[in-house]
Amino acid sequence: MLNHTPAGLDEIIDTFGSLDVPDFQARYIVPFELPYPLYFEGKKVLRARCHYLLCDNFIKAFSLLQERKLDRFVQNYGGIYARRPIRGQTSHASTHSWGIAIDLEPEKYPLGSKERFPPEVVDTFTECGFLYGGDFKGRKDPMHFQFATHY
Repeated sequence: MLNHTPAGLDEIIDTFGSLDVPDFQARYIVPFELPYPLYFEGKKVLRARCHYLLCDNFIKAFSLLQERKLDRFVQNYGGIYARRPIRGQTSHASTHSWGIAIDLEPEKYPLGSKERFPPEVVDTFTECGFLYGGDFKGRKDPMHFQFATHY
């Protein structure tokens, strides 16, 4: 499990690689088994894909949710890896581009919403090194958890 959460773009690149690397997806993005099923657009999902360095962090977060009986709050999956810019900021790559961010319950906690996951869910992800998008200084993104700060 990765224990150091990178701060800022330089540390993200130092830790997870440059998006300019040829075949970034083939080199760094791998599948992993989810500890319990999630639903993506109504379809059951048993596997997800992320940066290979974070498989254990994602598995640990979902395993803890299940163990703590918090999985009932996290049933719908909006994705991890997606090569794209931050919404509304086309010059900045989203942390999803490195496979180090996840969107959960996107319909209940949409971008810009003031709604928040229960504190126990947020605490579980932060315990595993993730920053909660509901705590962003600017535009809140309460569906979003990322393994990076100051970005």
